[in-house]
Amino acid sequence: MNEIETLQSQARDLYGTLEQPEKALALLLRALELDKNNVETLNLLAAVYYELDDIETAEDFHGNALDVCPNSVEALHGLAALANERGDHTQALKLTKFALDAAPLDPSTEFRENADYRQRLLAQVYIERATALWQQGNPADAHHILTITAPTACPLEEETFAEELEWLEEGAE
Repeated sequence: MNEIETLQSQARDLYGTLEQPEKALALLLRALELDKNNVETLNLLAAVYYELDDIETAEDFHGNALDVCPNSVEALHGLAALANERGDHTQALKLTKFALDAAPLDPSTEFRENADYRQRLLAQVYIERATALWQQGNPADAHHILTITAPTACPLEEETFAEELEWLEEGAE
């Protein structure tokens, strides 16, 4: 493992497991100094900034990741989630379409080689897509995505889709 990968791994532990985003941020900024075009570092920075409620910076880092790698499903997903969060569901739909189209082209080693990670990430893309459709007043298409399309594409995440549909239905009442 090289120095950047070590910093990323330590940052993931601090951010995800230990819930210490500020410490993770310091490691990722060091990794960024070593390689300003490392897509994984850029996307991790976006996630940490999001956790720190700095949405604008999170969006910038996902955008930087897309500048480096236009087929980064993780960056497209992050931007779609942020678009949904700010109520721009049309943009979220556009970004989720790009993400699904980019999936076969994403050069990320983890995305290509880790089936569990790939399914989890694609599941999140489908969820963002369904959420955008639901919020735009199209629950039938959202329901189809969460009960047919997404479970077929990501069978390991079927329970997640059921939970998301339940959440949407409860929120809509």
